Order: sequence, then structure tokens, then C-alpha cells
Amino acid sequence: MEFTILFLAITIVMLVAWRGPRPLAVGLFAAVLIGCVATFLHHATDRLNLSF
Repeated sequence: MEFTILFLAITIVMLVAWRGPRPLAVGLFAAVLIGCVATFLHHATDRLNLSF
């Protein structure tokens, strides 16, 4: 679910960057980038229960 939200947020940022003011687009991009890094770190630290 969080990946869907991130994808929609990136889409909104691209639309704002295309039509809106530059400072708003840069600020939204920074917020989405922080969200992407936080999501990555959350999933990168999960333990995988593998049995071979």
C-alpha cells in the first residue's frame, strides 16, 4: 500500500513540476524522496525467513 501512495505522490510532484511553481515542486520532491528513503530503510532491515 505504501508503494501505491509513493507512486501517486511522485505523479503529483511531476504534475506540479510541469505546471506549478519551482519552489513548490522542489519541496514536494524532497518530501517524496524522504518518504522513499524511509520506506526503503524500513523494508531493507526486515529479516528474511528463508529455508532451503
